[in-house]
Amino acid sequence: MNPVLNQLSIDNEKWQKAMQSDERIEQIKSVTGKRYWLKKSAPARGVFRYHALNIFSKILRTPILKAVPQLGGTTALKTEIKRIQQLQAEGILVPEICATSSDWILIKDLGVSIIDDMKLNRNNQKRMRKLFSICLKALKKAHLANQYMSQCFVRNMLMVDEEKEEIGFIDFEDDPLSVMSLEQAQARDLLLFINSTARFFVKDTNYFNNEIQLFLDGHKPKVLDHIKNTNKRLMWITKLPFQKVLGHDYQKLKIGIVAMSKI
Repeated sequence: MNPVLNQLSIDNEKWQKAMQSDERIEQIKSVTGKRYWLKKSAPARGVFRYHALNIFSKILRTPILKAVPQLGGTTALKTEIKRIQQLQAEGILVPEICATSSDWILIKDLGVSIIDDMKLNRNNQKRMRKLFSICLKALKKAHLANQYMSQCFVRNMLMVDEEKEEIGFIDFEDDPLSVMSLEQAQARDLLLFINSTARFFVKDTNYFNNEIQLFLDGHKPKVLDHIKNTNKRLMWITKLPFQKVLGHDYQKLKIGIVAMSKI
């Protein structure tokens, strides 16, 4: 067992159980009650989905929709470590890396899931607005530091300190800069965040749109250009006939596209 694990007061039996589990990500509690997450290496994701998304991106001429390869194995773990270190250096809240090996990393628990909070409080407009606003502020801080996320879905955002309104980020096993520019990666961040939160603002679209406009103020012109270009090429989705029968998922997608059209 890694000596660092002894320093963290992690019981050997719990560690071995986590290591032998079929789950790729396991939570481990130390003897003192602190929480850690064990992330094991995993095979690369299937290449077919990447080819399909890249063809779609090429046809629509929307580079921010390119697939970002998740290469799996040791490469993915090294990517995660590198990205966490880059973001930490810029003062962005990300997990602390406690121990590493060739096929796993151990990180300290960072905070409480924002998506779980949103689901629990979906009928509490004040709460929903607060969560959305501080997530955007945290993402903007990263962008203004010339940084970007990997998978900028709301599920990868955590409340670190509510009193200080501090949001942290997780999941960095792929690097968008391997296939796109920094400005494209930042535009992609907003696209992923918008489309993972729009469902919570179906009845509060004015607030949703206004917060996005505030977020974009101060961004580089190239970031705005990439968002505008992508949105322009997706607007046809909002004009589909028989929209009422297309269901809630369609309405969420439409809200996100319409919000971006006001940029």
